[in-house]
Amino acid sequence: MEGEAKRTISKDLMPTLSEERNWGIYNFIALWIGMDIGIPTYYLASGLIAGGLDMKGAIFTILLGNVIVMIPILLNGHAGAKYGVPAPIYWRSAFGYKGATLPAIVSAVVAAGWYGIQIWIGGEALNTIIVALYPAWAEFSAGVWICFGLFWLANYAILVNGMGALKKMEAFCAPLLVLWMIILLIWAYNRAGTWGPLVRQTGNFASTGAFLAFFIPALTSNVGYWGPMTLNVTNFTRYAKDQRSQVVGQFVGLPSGIVALALVGSLVTSATVVIFGEAIWDPVALTGMVDNVWFVVGSMFFLMTATLTTNVAANAVAPATVIVQVTEGRVNFKWAVLVLGIIAILIRPWALVGDLSMYQNMFLVGGAAFLGPVAGVIICHYMIVSKTELNVDALYEGEGEYKYEKFKGYNALFRNICIIVPIILIAAAMIGPAAWMGSATSLSMSVRTSMIAYAVLTLIVAVYIHLNIGGGVNVFAVFSVMASVALVFCGLWIPGLHMLYDASWFIGTGLSIVLYYALMKKADPVYLENKKVEHMEQLNKKNT
Repeated sequence: MEGEAKRTISKDLMPTLSEERNWGIYNFIALWIGMDIGIPTYYLASGLIAGGLDMKGAIFTILLGNVIVMIPILLNGHAGAKYGVPAPIYWRSAFGYKGATLPAIVSAVVAAGWYGIQIWIGGEALNTIIVALYPAWAEFSAGVWICFGLFWLANYAILVNGMGALKKMEAFCAPLLVLWMIILLIWAYNRAGTWGPLVRQTGNFASTGAFLAFFIPALTSNVGYWGPMTLNVTNFTRYAKDQRSQVVGQFVGLPSGIVALALVGSLVTSATVVIFGEAIWDPVALTGMVDNVWFVVGSMFFLMTATLTTNVAANAVAPATVIVQVTEGRVNFKWAVLVLGIIAILIRPWALVGDLSMYQNMFLVGGAAFLGPVAGVIICHYMIVSKTELNVDALYEGEGEYKYEKFKGYNALFRNICIIVPIILIAAAMIGPAAWMGSATSLSMSVRTSMIAYAVLTLIVAVYIHLNIGGGVNVFAVFSVMASVALVFCGLWIPGLHMLYDASWFIGTGLSIVLYYALMKKADPVYLENKKVEHMEQLNKKNT
């Protein structure tokens, strides 16, 4: 491999060697079950049942959502198994050598949200330990906030100073979380003597319309739960022995663990209605109610350790690295971690965890509105435009195929669009009465916030395109994402179109695929034809 970029790139970003591709079916099953086991997974069914679904309906919705999200995960996973490239490099194929910053930013923002949520959960676990050992601590109203701050500092310290021995404890603590869940299940049934009323509870919807109004965003939120993995899955499949290993392993591992844990959460919560007279959806709070101090302390210690190691590895390193990359090294990793921690606080994870509706409709559905279109463009480019044929050398070369130099003539036009759109949105958001959409009703704060947030993102895109006006960005990929996200958010901005937002992942992903393919076919039909010919040649070689 030639070029300055090749010589200076991190070894971790280079294609995996043949001897490194040793992950079999079991490895992928274990990977997914390990990622499935966690408190946020436990919450999934609770929000659905609280919203009106019966237990069977909630479990079915979770299963269906995970089967659906498996499709883009397997499609993008194909590239990792075939070429051995990590996600940040793979994204260059669709967005360009420099344009890959956009999916990196989107992925990082969502990861920052998860980073904050996991810190809050870890802080709650620490608070539960202290209360178990010193019951008087429960009377201290600021106790949980102090624990949140301490756990925030612990995450920061580990990120700055390295994982060390703590990382080695992850393999030990994660399986014990499974044991903790099983013990909770047995304890709840023994105390209640039954699985409780939620098992027999029927759905609570007055009409089909009311059911669909809840079911569609609920399904979207379950797809959005693993939305980040639709972008990042090549980080794992690049180690696959072959395509069969990643397909079968993920097909079995992805839905099985998450459905099993959601079922455990539902059954335990149902039993708590009999035990305590109310449904206790939070497993951390429930564990604190168990009358065995050492079980409480041990369980919460394992939860804290597993949360700490998983949070640092899965939710912090990538977004902190993106901050360093976007600022071109002006902000070093240490300061990037600090910025990430501040973002995690501003996201208010306690509000997301404390309000199941906000967790589902704002965080998961809202995140899916961005992740879906990005995944759609990447899949469309790899599967439809490129016919799974990538130029690996060019992925590492700033002057290669993925500079998209042919498209640089469109950069100025799209940059100007990205300047005009924010002006319109901010002006609309600042208008008190919503006269611009024929209503005398004032715009809600959530609508104004989403308008301004999208406007800011669009301005950032405009600046980035301007800085790379000479090439390196596939503006058709960027435009497809931005246009798809805008349509989805029209569901928040325009009365009567809320279904667009409720089905954000489906609408955004579908539109981005159609739009990107149409633009690429119109702009460079020769490129598509060449990829088709290249693919046929590869198939002929394989068959001879």
